Amino acid sequence: MDCERFERWLNEGREGAPGAEGHAHAASCARCGAALAAARALDAALEHPAAVAPADFAERVMERVARAHTARRLTWIGPEVLPWWVRVAAEPASALSLALGALVLWQYPVLARSAAAAVQALASPGVAAFMHQLAAPRLTLDLSAFSDPFVFTGLVLAGLPFAWWAGLAVYHWSGDPQALRAARR
Repeated sequence: MDCERFERWLNEGREGAPGAEGHAHAASCARCGAALAAARALDAALEHPAAVAPADFAERVMERVARAHTARRLTWIGPEVLPWWVRVAAEPASALSLALGALVLWQYPVLARSAAAAVQALASPGVAAFMHQLAAPRLTLDLSAFSDPFVFTGLVLAGLPFAWWAGLAVYHWSGDPQALRAARR
């Protein structure tokens, strides 16, 4: 018997067939022997109660439990009772996507000017010469379609679901301890 199996046997109340095997393992393993001695001491202590509980003890405890349960229910609604759209809206990735969409709609003129400036910078002779050196001799980069604010806004809005999905995937991955352990390997 190994230590893991012994611990499971000990936690299950030392019942079942591996009793003699468990005692033999406890005799040969100091850690498991100490655990068995502690379990026996606990059993002996629990055989004789130290004091008798007051007559109305159980009723008072159950009343406090009921009050605490009611107070907890009033202060927090569990996520399992919320509609799907509320749970989705509560995700950080959803909030980030909505904030980005609001920023695009709110600062549309500034973003359109920034996009036009970026397209002009990419279409400048220096960038074109650099691209000409990197690519085929007759390759030209025509990004004039992106200077249209409607095209740029459409591309940003089309990318929002991907940004939401990627943010949600990173959020769930970063909260999963098994995924973190797997990433460290």
